[in-house]
Amino acid sequence: VGLSWLFAWPLVQELLQLTPPEGSNRLFLNLASVLILTFGYAYFLVSRDPVTYRPHIVLGIIGKLLVVAVAVPFLWRMSAGWTVSVLAMGDLVFALAFIHFLRRYPAEQPIRGL
Repeated sequence: VGLSWLFAWPLVQELLQLTPPEGSNRLFLNLASVLILTFGYAYFLVSRDPVTYRPHIVLGIIGKLLVVAVAVPFLWRMSAGWTVSVLAMGDLVFALAFIHFLRRYPAEQPIRGL
């Protein structure tokens, strides 16, 4: 997502039916893109070694729930493109999956098969 926003924004904009960002809005779009890339790297580290990078999972939960908290008012008012709001709800699914993982595998319990 972060790379597509940085390097293929016109295509993403057309697919999601978004208005073009202008001026400082483009700056905020680029800032969001690099933060998404940063979180993506953290998720990659977790996928390789969930025991060592367990604290990153907590940050992922916080980040995903904040995305949902920001998107919900727009979804209720339908003041943003519905596709963006609905896609943001995917973050709720990921947050719940991360929470499930942390509850299923407490910090002191080894993870089998990894």
